[in-house]
Formats: sequence, structure tokens, C-alpha cells
Amino acid sequence: MKHYQDTETGQIYAFEDDINPFELNCRNIPKTLSDNVREKPSELHVWHQGDWICLVGAPPAYKPPISSIPAYNPAWIAFLHPYSAVHCDENSGLNITLDQVNENSYDGKKLAEVVATLALDVGRGVPALISYDGAVAIPQCDDFPSKIDGVNKLNEILCSILLGGIHVEVLHPESMAVGALQEDLTLFSFTPSFHSQLRHNWASITDRLAPLTMPRVLVVADLKAAYRQGKSVIESIPSLSPFFLLNGYTAMTYRNSSDALNNLWIVVEQLTAYIWSERYIKNKNSFPRRVARCHEHVNRHIKNIWAKHQILRLSKIITKSCHIILTQARNKRNNLAHGGTEADMQSVGELWKTLPELLEVASGIGALGMRALQGGDQNNWASPPKANFDDWTELASKL
Repeated sequence: MKHYQDTETGQIYAFEDDINPFELNCRNIPKTLSDNVREKPSELHVWHQGDWICLVGAPPAYKPPISSIPAYNPAWIAFLHPYSAVHCDENSGLNITLDQVNENSYDGKKLAEVVATLALDVGRGVPALISYDGAVAIPQCDDFPSKIDGVNKLNEILCSILLGGIHVEVLHPESMAVGALQEDLTLFSFTPSFHSQLRHNWASITDRLAPLTMPRVLVVADLKAAYRQGKSVIESIPSLSPFFLLNGYTAMTYRNSSDALNNLWIVVEQLTAYIWSERYIKNKNSFPRRVARCHEHVNRHIKNIWAKHQILRLSKIITKSCHIILTQARNKRNNLAHGGTEADMQSVGELWKTLPELLEVASGIGALGMRALQGGDQNNWASPPKANFDDWTELASKL
């Protein structure tokens, strides 16, 4: 192994003995490398004008030098769950065979190939990218400079897809990957993940069998249509936080009823406030007299959400069935918040099925694709009907 030093930054680069970095045509290797390596004397030294100097002797307002080589196409990345194969059309799949999976001879690099874009409407005009294996990437640019900015934007994209009727799950900061668009137009992830293992043919036969032979298949046209519809909804309701809707749905899917109810109720509060101001207050004088009388009757409680729901029902902005379910959900949420009483999945499921009505009223966009999603009904895990714990008991008795 031979070492070289960047005279701009002092950074050390290592290459195999038989590789000459000066002959490589790689844009990520500095042209300012030198084989004259100057060792850093101590942690109290900094790089300045081609050499190490003591920090106390550095110029006022000293800043560490930055390489003249830019970071090429850096990206924040989220992977769709469950594992998905995104096809350009119905006949464009990789068609990985069982033999290829067993022999680990499939072309893993093709999983990272970019197959579609999604409009972001940001200053740079750079779209989001989607790879064959369901990686959604956005640029690490001034619009999304920090990790939390990346997480928030990716959750907004995922929520848009969810609103359009395709199952996706929330992204938490610890699950976001950092990567880049490579010169060969593939999305590379620097962060270790299951998807990276499949791309590099590192996954075991047990891990790679199901996702490669039986992935969820998404067609680009359907994905884009869902995204467009959901994006329109989010843009039309400024007070809506995509994270809470997405997090509530994900919690419901995994039957975490308390988290689901808490998050979905936040969405109800946000939608109610928007509908109240935009659909009721702005048209207050157009409703029948009985609505005005009801408003006068509950006016002292008008800051309470139950009062708003009652008037929205009376004014026929929301339906009677919607009002009933919202009332039940509010009681369940209050019992959870004030008494620690866990919500039941049936109540959470009913609230989820009611949310499309509120979203459609608030946004003015009808027939949301999310109406087809059932959430918790899809993952109702249960114990085996017959189980034997003799080995378990025997082991415990010996410990």
C-alpha cells in the first residue's frame, strides 16, 4: 500500500502498490496529490498552505481548507418498504431466476439503476430519483442541507405516494441512507443496509430469496400518478404535516394502536383547523340560520375541537358518519392521553378510513387513492394455534 497527500487539504490517500493515481482517470482523485507525505505532528496541528502548523500560530479566523474537488451528486436516500421492484412498464423487470438467486449469480448492480424521476419543485430544478430496487433519492443541496431536512423532504415524498394509494412506510432519521448518483447512473449508498447487501451480492440465500424472487412490483406510471395526486393534496393544505399522517399509518400497519391514534389525531386537529377557517369561516354567512344559532350556542367552547366538529356536521361540510367516528376517536384519544388506556385497533382503523373525507374536503381533491389502503388489517399477527415449550422450560431450569 502506498500513501499520497493532497497538498490542498493534507488528507491522506492510500492506493495499492501497483496503482499509479496520476494515471487514473477518476474525477474523485485530486490533481494535487503528492507522494511526499508530511505526517501530522499532533492533534494540535492544522494544515495551512501545504504544511502542518501549530493551531495557536494559525492566522485569525482560520478555517480548515476545503478540497477543490466537489462532492459529485450527493444524495439523501430512503428505501421503499416492503422491498419493491420498480418497473418502467409491465414487461421491464429483471426477471431474476431461482437458479441465479441460489447461485448468487444475479447482476446486483442493476438493482441500483435509476428508472424514474419525481418533480421536486426546488430552486436547482433537480428532480428526485428512483432506482429499480425502490431507493428514493433527493440531492444534498441548499434546499435540503441537513440530515433532518433530508428526512422531512423524503417523508413528504413518501406521504404523497401514500395519499395516492400506494403502501409506503415512514422514514426515521436513523434509517436514512447517504449516497450519491454514480457516473454509471446508478444510486450508490454509502450507508450499510439490506438493499446494499443485495446490490453487492453479499446477502445470504435466506435473506435474498424472497425479495429477489417475489418483490412487490410497482410500475413507474402508477407510482408517478400516486405521487402527483398526493403532492397536490399536501400543497393545497399548508397546515398538514406529512410526517404525522405517514407515521400514524405505519404504526397502524404494525398494529401499534396508541402511536397510530396519537399521530392520526394530530392530523385530524390540523385538518379541522384548516377546514374551519377555509370552508366554514370564509362562508359563514351562506349557511342556514340554524347553523348560526348552533354557533352562538357553543361559541364559548369554540376553541374545542368537538364544538368545531359539531358545527361542521350541522353545516354539512362533513358527513354524519364522519362526525360520529371523529367523536369516538376523540374520546379514545382523551382516554389514552389522560388515563393511559390503550386504543383498540378497530377504532384506529375506523379513524383511518374517515381521514380521506377530511382530506378531500380540505384539499378539494376527490377520490383519493389512500381509500384503498387498509393498514392494520394487513398485518394481524397471532400466536400459533398449537405450541410446545418443553425445550424452553428445560433450558430455563438449567440456567
